[in-house]
Amino acid sequence: MRAAAGGMLLILLALPAAGERQNHGVTAEPVLRVPMGTRALGMGTAFTAVASDVSALYYNPAGLSRLTAHEVAATYISGLSDNNIQQYAYGGPLPFSGISGNGYSSAGTSLLFAQGGTVEFNQTNPDGSFAGQQNLSASNDIIYTLGYAERVGSTPIDLKTGGSYGINHFAGVTGKIVHSTLVQTYTDTTMTADAGYLVNSPETGLSAGFSALNLGGNLRYAQDEDPLPTMLRAGFAWQQALAGEHAVIAATDVEYLLHERLWHANFGFEYFFQKMFGFRLGYEFLRDAIGLTAGVGFRWRSRVFIDYAFQSGEGINDSHRFTITYRFGGVNPAVRGRERRPFIQSAPEREPVETFEQKRPTDEPAPIPRATPRELPQSQLVPGWIY
Repeated sequence: MRAAAGGMLLILLALPAAGERQNHGVTAEPVLRVPMGTRALGMGTAFTAVASDVSALYYNPAGLSRLTAHEVAATYISGLSDNNIQQYAYGGPLPFSGISGNGYSSAGTSLLFAQGGTVEFNQTNPDGSFAGQQNLSASNDIIYTLGYAERVGSTPIDLKTGGSYGINHFAGVTGKIVHSTLVQTYTDTTMTADAGYLVNSPETGLSAGFSALNLGGNLRYAQDEDPLPTMLRAGFAWQQALAGEHAVIAATDVEYLLHERLWHANFGFEYFFQKMFGFRLGYEFLRDAIGLTAGVGFRWRSRVFIDYAFQSGEGINDSHRFTITYRFGGVNPAVRGRERRPFIQSAPEREPVETFEQKRPTDEPAPIPRATPRELPQSQLVPGWIY
């Protein structure tokens, strides 16, 4: 726990130094500022402490540890002027106890394509006369992300009344390759990284998270070089299963854009009925445009998820997005949380050297091995309710 907290402190101390530039507020690759994840957008992007699906790659990579099954998701975003974005993602548990040996190891990856509409390019002759017009693609971006997370520790808290609480600590990192092209002429590629930390108490339903996104990396199109939009996020959430088949989540986030020196605050709410029908509402404060968001979700047999979200903008700039997710290969939480057994460095006593006569075969029949109970493969487990 102390190591994880110390690492996050070093990141915070290093970020202001990285932000000392002459052109404050100028950043490249605006698509990195577009909130990903349909479920997260419906909750006003207050997702740093909620992250429990594959979209954790874009909010808090530590949330990948909370996956209880493999997920494959496809997202389409439209309405951002004449832009459109497609995202394809995968995330799931790993079959080992993690680097720290505390279990809940997971990995995730995503591929994002963004098209920025078209621009008109007028060509002239040497004498200044009009030569022709050409429509060029304003921008084309490809972003590949690879992430890893695991539980780095747990803290039991015993109460005087006899009860106890458990606090889990998760940490995660991602690496990104960003390839960008402007007006079909200027192209550059860079790399950047994210880091996240999440702590939760299953008994109380409380969780908190922190993440630093787009750390490092610059894009140079011609002679100018601009950094990627570095963001710091912190959030708190409460989630609880109520009487019957009801589940509620309430969350709040604070977001700081380092180079732009802007603060944003987000609030989100999610309600699910019968583990099938979900409703979401959120609001993004301290923004120029209207910050209202809303969304709905449908779950079919805890395998197929269909989500829709809407973000209110100005005029025709309302944003719509759809995500289809398929879950498979559920893993029992008891298996996910299995810790690595300590290695006992002890060798068996050396047996005396026997002669050839002592090792000769005997006429005794070989022992019949015992029958072991047949276990159900993990791939056949039906994924459970994760929210």
